Amino acid sequence: MITDLIIEYPWWSLLIVIVTGLVVAGLLYYRNRANKLGTFLTILLFIVRFLAVSLLAFLLLSPFLKTRIKNLEKPIVIIGVDNSKSMILNKDSTYYQGDFITQMKKLEDDLSGKYDVDSYLFGEKPRMAWPPDYQDQTSDYAGFFKAVKENYAGMNVGAVIVAGDGISNRGIDPVFAASALNYPVYTLALGDTTTNKDLKINDVRFNSVVYRDEDFPLEVNLSARKMKGKKATLTVYAFGKRQAKKQVVIGSDHFNRSIRFILPAKKSGVQRIRIKGRSPETEINTRNNTRDIFITILENRRKILIMAYAPHPDVAAVRKSLETNGNYQVDIAFPSDFKGKITDYDLIIFHNLPAIRQPFSRFFKDLSKKKIPYLFITGKQTAFRKLKGHFTGVDIRPAGYNFEDAQPEYNPLFSLFTMSDETVKKLEKFPPLIVPLGNYQLSRGASVFAWQRINKIETNFPLILFDEQDGIRHGMIAGEGLWMWRMYDYLQNGNNETFDEILNKTVQLLMARKDKRFFRIITRHEYTSAENAIVKAELYNPSWEPVNDVDVNFVLMNENGDRYDYVFSPSGKGYVLNLKKLPVGVYRYSSSVKLGKEKYKTSGEFIVSGLSLESRNLNADHAMLYRLTADHSGKMIYPSEIDQIPELLSARDDLKTKVYYEEKYTGLNALPWLAGLIMLLLAIEWFLRKYFGSY
Repeated sequence: MITDLIIEYPWWSLLIVIVTGLVVAGLLYYRNRANKLGTFLTILLFIVRFLAVSLLAFLLLSPFLKTRIKNLEKPIVIIGVDNSKSMILNKDSTYYQGDFITQMKKLEDDLSGKYDVDSYLFGEKPRMAWPPDYQDQTSDYAGFFKAVKENYAGMNVGAVIVAGDGISNRGIDPVFAASALNYPVYTLALGDTTTNKDLKINDVRFNSVVYRDEDFPLEVNLSARKMKGKKATLTVYAFGKRQAKKQVVIGSDHFNRSIRFILPAKKSGVQRIRIKGRSPETEINTRNNTRDIFITILENRRKILIMAYAPHPDVAAVRKSLETNGNYQVDIAFPSDFKGKITDYDLIIFHNLPAIRQPFSRFFKDLSKKKIPYLFITGKQTAFRKLKGHFTGVDIRPAGYNFEDAQPEYNPLFSLFTMSDETVKKLEKFPPLIVPLGNYQLSRGASVFAWQRINKIETNFPLILFDEQDGIRHGMIAGEGLWMWRMYDYLQNGNNETFDEILNKTVQLLMARKDKRFFRIITRHEYTSAENAIVKAELYNPSWEPVNDVDVNFVLMNENGDRYDYVFSPSGKGYVLNLKKLPVGVYRYSSSVKLGKEKYKTSGEFIVSGLSLESRNLNADHAMLYRLTADHSGKMIYPSEIDQIPELLSARDDLKTKVYYEEKYTGLNALPWLAGLIMLLLAIEWFLRKYFGSY
């Protein structure tokens, strides 16, 4: 540690400090007739006073100490251990739960003398913990490498040691994820690479939403290893009994085929479908022979009518987007040709209406009576004077027949539905819509989703907004050219997901009914068998004040009809119930409560799915582990070679302790010992003068 004294004033300022000390001490002790002390004490007190005053004067120069501190930063060795279930779903499970943990702990102790060692477990997510319990349901190697990159940026990382079976079933390719690391990676190859006899259901393709009394397809991808010439059986169970059965002849030792089933949708609601595969061979892993999927069977689709002034590419774009949602039936009509009943629809989308030469007002009488929501998409044919009487959210007064281009600018205060940051960024890059040039007067109750950005300047003119009148929700997209949004989305992202998400959430908001119930049960649609199923409840009195001082009963029933009774616990202003971990299946519930003289009851359903990713593939991927080491000048080793790791790291020239100096500046006035010294000098002077009888 090196320390320098620094002052910001020139060197001759020290002479002023000394002169100040001499003058103040001399005035008191030099030729002072009132001084009754002897020569020795006078000189001693003169020196004490001189030192105290000089130090005080020196502090006025704001001196400070510059200290250079030498720091040593040892290399950091990061150890990551795969904590997923696949580690113990093989014949060596006893080793990984016993001796392996002991070996890794010894390795950490051996390395800690020369390196700083940080140990992680990773699977569903990386975290600093020990020992492993192998309960994670997925293996995310990429997530571990991302955490290492973010947490150790700019630090002296010596090496990364990854212990796992190489089976990655979540996140991006581990080798690509690790490409951003600029330090060596060593891998400890665990698991079993032996290809055993195995029949496996790889994937099931199906529509998650179907309609009652319709047939729906089910496509099962089946693979088999080392079973050439054998016959496997696929059986599909649904609605309480077997629905289909097919026999498959396995034509090779590396067999893969998709088998198609057509099933009838017999019951409405959420239904579980189980696909089971069976082979005549003895398999080590039979967990991947069964798959459970869940489908929602609806009574009928929600109907949407697009009422358009004339054919337009916007109409086709909106229709295609909405039809990606299987819940919607979308029809297109023109006012003069429409012969149906507008009350048969759940939502009306008006494109370029009202127009001057098209009948329009007659539709709104029925809309108001039936409280049917609607959405306006304005354009060059829209008669904005007529529109004023049908949409209360904004009053658009165009400046003649003039239009301009406006891009969307997301309103961060919008709260009727949520959008991800990524979707917002994509939205704001969409091409401009053609909007009317004029004055926009926004009503107080309107909610703006996006503003108009004209010539890269954000305005206070709404582009997409929503309002409510007489209990009917309605919305407006104040411009035409939506077809360009859909096309741009595909050109930039290879899909229409952003455009479809925005339009579908708009439609869902307009068709959603307000929940005015005094008693509500809040559940997720889907839980996993590895997590606790948490259910919440809300109860309100007639004044809409939350209440939680009465008992709320909850009855849960599984697919077999077994009944379980629970009582909610008060939590905050509502209720909460922990159902713990539930087996895979469809669960239906009913809940009741009595508040005063009123009785409330509600019911619903949810599903519990199984996370079987870890059991689908138990063949260790040592090739991936080898590629990791090859790309990062490391080495892949096996469990019997764990003791060699310290030697391998010691033999490297790039794992060195870093030396750096840290400069620290400290003002002398902040040093307590200096203030104490000045006080001590003044105290000694005062004491001696009083003791020897001086003034």
